[in-house]
Amino acid sequence: MQRVDILEQLFDSKVLKILRLFYADEKAEFYLREIAKKTGIAVATTFRIVNKLAKLGIIETIAIKKFKLYKLDDNEHTRFLGQFIRKEKQALQVFITRAKLIEGLQTIVLQDREEKDRAYIILIGANIDQVKVKELCAAIKTEFNFMITELILGEEQFKQMDSMSLFPGKKQVMYQR
Repeated sequence: MQRVDILEQLFDSKVLKILRLFYADEKAEFYLREIAKKTGIAVATTFRIVNKLAKLGIIETIAIKKFKLYKLDDNEHTRFLGQFIRKEKQALQVFITRAKLIEGLQTIVLQDREEKDRAYIILIGANIDQVKVKELCAAIKTEFNFMITELILGEEQFKQMDSMSLFPGKKQVMYQR
């Protein structure tokens, strides 16, 4: 049985439909009636579910005069939940699983955040085979149409560059040996 099928059996299918709508385009903003129409759920039920998700911090409410827009909030909880809700395979997760096997690799860092079609990755370690990394990135590009831009550094190089603030934005350690 697939993971998505298990979710549908564990949770209310209406909640999953609404969550999938938001995860389909994470930056999109929706009116309540628009959510109801796109998911095929009654407006009153949609209102109840959206308010519950807003209280949980999953959906952000944007008030514009008397109108309300709803969009997916960007936090750790929504990123974690997205790993289960999205139907497609996670290209970045597949990359990390395969990259762990490369000799010399100590740490994989995600620079900023994963976008819909690309991610910026810093590979930290000693004597990492650049050819294998390039081949892996090319394989992910062909398999998932997902672009991984990699930077291979030694541990000391990374520390120096990080202390000089050469990596703007948030850094998230995805794997550490």
